[in-house]
Amino acid sequence: MCLCDFKRHYLVNAFIYSGKWNFPNPRKLSIPTQNELSLVMEYADSNRNITGDNWFSSVELVDELLKVGLTYIGTVRKNKLEIPENIIPTKKDGEGTKTFFLPRIKP
Repeated sequence: MCLCDFKRHYLVNAFIYSGKWNFPNPRKLSIPTQNELSLVMEYADSNRNITGDNWFSSVELVDELLKVGLTYIGTVRKNKLEIPENIIPTKKDGEGTKTFFLPRIKP
């Protein structure tokens, strides 16, 4: 797993992911969320944006990142249970149609 600086194309943080997380997880966070948080915590409260692929993307991750002053943008698998039905693409939407979803941020 790697965290890279977008502007400088530089590796900032990384670790080898062996398919299992061996650290305490009292809050029962998912493995992708734990992985992402372990990479980015040194940037907490920096108001930076984290970009990730659909393995990491989840409402849980976005909520955790917002708590530490980070934002997130990424692709989402359409079969995730947390995705509202009204934004899941259908055949009638047409090929190449994109849907953008901005969740409400809790005050």
